[in-house]
Amino acid sequence: MTKFTIQPHGRLNDWVADEKGYFKDEGLEYFLNVDASYKTVKMLPEAKSEVPLRDDLHGAFERYIDGGGRKGTAEDAGDVSCACHWTVNQSAKLETGVMYGNAYSICEAAIVVPHASKINTPDELANIDVAVGYHSGSHYSAQQALEVFLKPEEIKLKFVGTSWSRVDAALAGKLSALNVWGPQLYLLEQNGFRRVISTTFIMAFMFAKDANPEDVNKYINALIKAQSDVDAEPEKYKHFFMKEIPDRYAKDVDVRLFGNGERVVPQAYTKEMFENAQEWMHERNLFDCGIDDGLSYHEAVHR
Repeated sequence: MTKFTIQPHGRLNDWVADEKGYFKDEGLEYFLNVDASYKTVKMLPEAKSEVPLRDDLHGAFERYIDGGGRKGTAEDAGDVSCACHWTVNQSAKLETGVMYGNAYSICEAAIVVPHASKINTPDELANIDVAVGYHSGSHYSAQQALEVFLKPEEIKLKFVGTSWSRVDAALAGKLSALNVWGPQLYLLEQNGFRRVISTTFIMAFMFAKDANPEDVNKYINALIKAQSDVDAEPEKYKHFFMKEIPDRYAKDVDVRLFGNGERVVPQAYTKEMFENAQEWMHERNLFDCGIDDGLSYHEAVHR
C-alpha cells in the first residue's frame, strides 16, 4: 500500500505529531516529505545580483494546478498540503483538488519594513510597493488589510515569489515593505524589521482527488492532538522550526525567540465562509473566471 504523503507547511504540528506518534496512533501509514518543505527553497537569484526584481506570477494557486491538487510538480509533493483559504477555496471550486472542511489553521502574519524605514503607519504605505506572493496568502491578506487604510489605487503590490524569496530580497535591501508569515516573519524581526500592520489570515488544507479522505481525517486528527502540546509547552517544540528554515539562515537565527506560528483550529470551514471568500475575490477580479464557474460549496469541500 502506498503511504500517505504529507507536505510540511512551516508549522510545528506536523513535526510534533511525527515525534509523538500521533499519526501512527490514528492508524495512518504516512511519509513526511522533508524534500518538499520550505527548507529546500533556493536563494532568489536577484537577491545576489544587481538585477531588478521581476514580478513572479506563479503562486500557490498555479502550483496546485501544476500538481493536480498537489502543491507543486515535485514527485510525491504531498497527498495533503496547505495554503491560504482563498487559494484552496478557488482551487477546489475549479476542481483542481478537494478542500478539507472540518478544520483550518490561523497564520500569524504582518507587513514589515526595514528598521531604518521612515514608514511607521499603514497610511504611509500608500503607493509603496509591498512585496507578496502572487495568488498566495500574502497577496490576498495584504490587500485585505491595506483596504482598511488606503484607497484601491494607492495599494501597490509587488509579486516576489515564495515567502523565503521575499526574505532573500528583504535582507538584500531590495524591498521597502513585504508581507510575511510564520518563521519568515520571526526571522525578519530578529534582523530588525518592524511590523506596520497585522495581516493574520486563515490557512486551509487541500488534498488531491486520488487521496483517501479517511487518511486526511486521520492526518488532521493528529495535527489537532499536536496543537494541544504546542499550546501547553511551546518551548519544547520550537526547535522543529529548524526543519523548515533554509540552511543559508540556520546559523543566524534563534528559534527560541520565535512565536508559536500557525495554529490548527478544529472548526468547520462553513458554507458562509466559503461564499464570503468567493464574493471578496471576485469583486476584485483576482481570477480569470466568474463567481458562478465551478462547483458549489457542498461539492468542493469535504465534510
